[in-house]
Amino acid sequence: MTTYKQLIYLVLDELKATSDDSFIQPEHVLLLLDHYRTFILKQRYNDIKKEVPTSNLQTITLSLRSTKKNTKSCLESTDIVPSMLTIYNPKISTVNMFDYSISYVSRDRFPYVGNNKYLQNIIYATIGYDNHLYLTSFNIQCSYLTKIKVTGIFENSSEVNELISTEDGNTGDLLDNAFPLEEGLIPTVVELIVKELSGTLYRPKDDDNNASDDLSKVHISNE
Repeated sequence: MTTYKQLIYLVLDELKATSDDSFIQPEHVLLLLDHYRTFILKQRYNDIKKEVPTSNLQTITLSLRSTKKNTKSCLESTDIVPSMLTIYNPKISTVNMFDYSISYVSRDRFPYVGNNKYLQNIIYATIGYDNHLYLTSFNIQCSYLTKIKVTGIFENSSEVNELISTEDGNTGDLLDNAFPLEEGLIPTVVELIVKELSGTLYRPKDDDNNASDDLSKVHISNE
């Protein structure tokens, strides 16, 4: 997959702005990469019942702590879950060797799950109003979980970098990580960024068109 660094330099190259004294900074391009990634994914998948390619997804790892509030075993994440796009329901999985069945439900349904005696071994998860991840189950094994993985489409892909483990693609340097967007949509994102940034570039405009060396008289325009 294409990395953040490759995309940043592609944009700067398109703008002919790769020199060190350029006022278009890589950090600004990085911000726009996230912005237009979110825009494109919403546009493409928001109103269409269509499977989202895994290349658009990221997997973060969250630590868990006990927060027993009732007869069920209950855990919550120590960190909040970064904002996610609703076009894809989060997938929850364990980190350790045990393969628990975890079912993601809405926060409104969460208080009522697990009451069916035939389904009491299932671990249920939801993202609460405080944006922490919560797990509950009558299965005592739930209380032994210390970490959990959440896979989804995060609105700000670069901000979740510190929550991604090395086994899930974190190289230790954000710019060397794969940009989480399907390859077929990358040219569109690059084009949108270039169009936006090119509007901020000032270029000489020779109204006389006389081929003379009169740059000191050239009008500066952002058209």
